[in-house]
Amino acid sequence: MSSEQREARELVLLDELIRKCSRNSICVVEGFKLQLDRGYSPEPEEVRYVSALMGGPTKKVDTLKSTYIDVFTRLLEKNCYYFNSKSLCIYSWSPRVPVRYFPVSLDATGTIIALDEDGVSLLAYPTHRTYDLEGRGVELPDPERMRVVEVTSRIDGYQITFYFNPLLDKWIPATRYALHNMRYMKSRVIMEDLGNITNPYAAVADHIASSKGLYDRIEHLRGWTLTFVLEAPEPAIVKPNVELYDYESFRLYLVNARNPEGHLLTTYESSQLVSWDHVPIEKVEVSTAPELKKFVEMWSWDIYHRSRFVRFLSQDQVRPYTIEVRSKLYENAVYIKHSSDPKSLLILASHGLDDKAVELLIDYRDIKSVGKEICELYKTLRKLVSETLSLPILEEAMRDMRVPRDLFWELEKARRSGDIERFSRKLSLALASENIYDTREKLKAFIASLTRHLESRAA
Repeated sequence: MSSEQREARELVLLDELIRKCSRNSICVVEGFKLQLDRGYSPEPEEVRYVSALMGGPTKKVDTLKSTYIDVFTRLLEKNCYYFNSKSLCIYSWSPRVPVRYFPVSLDATGTIIALDEDGVSLLAYPTHRTYDLEGRGVELPDPERMRVVEVTSRIDGYQITFYFNPLLDKWIPATRYALHNMRYMKSRVIMEDLGNITNPYAAVADHIASSKGLYDRIEHLRGWTLTFVLEAPEPAIVKPNVELYDYESFRLYLVNARNPEGHLLTTYESSQLVSWDHVPIEKVEVSTAPELKKFVEMWSWDIYHRSRFVRFLSQDQVRPYTIEVRSKLYENAVYIKHSSDPKSLLILASHGLDDKAVELLIDYRDIKSVGKEICELYKTLRKLVSETLSLPILEEAMRDMRVPRDLFWELEKARRSGDIERFSRKLSLALASENIYDTREKLKAFIASLTRHLESRAA
């Protein structure tokens, strides 16, 4: 076979697999691996292309197989339902493994594939993983070179994927980690008949879609994948038991839609396709790097939104470059609101957000007044730390309260750096407990101890 013939053969095989998989990298890898298992002898460039999807380009088949085992057994979670000679599998990134960025990892957000003797079929290709701005090697693009297309705020809920399942001959929901007939019991996946919806999140989404007419609105979109977010009465970050709530207390929001060719629409474009409530689209004008950095700084300290997603104009219409800007304080704000957490209260107070922190507290008995007192005590503590940072009496007061030993190392670091705010925050958190009243008393006790030492020194 000539080199031209080999190249043509190679391109036909790859093009056909890529087309069939709508460019979904997990589907391409699984389809290629299935052919290898059946005795197919690939060209080196084919091996290189497929292995690169798993983050380790190579021309060696044995190396590709080893990479496949590592990625698909250690890095991914693959949950399959088997029946007759078919299997229906959903793929997601393992929550026990730090996120890496390569095509398969980006697509490991609930991709659903059917496998049988004829090969692979892509059934669902939900929105791909975004790049965490705090992640290793992730850079903030310059909007003058890569235009910002859309900014959306994250609703703190659960991913729901709606797709048409040809095995059931109907639209059906899935979550990021489980099909509609799967549910987790501790660390085990329990499966039932394919006709049953036992996934609690999928059950809620199915009820909403049936009762609110969503299925009627998307019937003409067979072959598309629609990604939604399910909002529970409590934020997902606090891990509520969703089975305790009435279905009517949930809300379902459209995130985006992906067409049969694999192209991912923006939230706005998707809302024009499907008439349904969508996640909030931020009305921001960003055209320069300084403007974008200003917004990023603001979003990073937002206490009301978990994160923002910034989508950029990209030549890649399948996995358009999108970064997630996470809030550093949202989680603390949620724990203040839902559990009156004193440590979170102190963290917000240390960032000058004491008034907003107190507003978040439940208006029950004297909770708000105690919360306000804790914020004032933090200010007093910080002032005393500023006055005594270089004095041994600060260490004496810390010993009186039996603070953890590593806090003395933090004190030495603060003396070298002069970072009073950071040390005051760590000291207050070391003194705090899980109880708001107990925390108030411990802060009072430390302040009283340090004040006595300071007065004794002055005398």
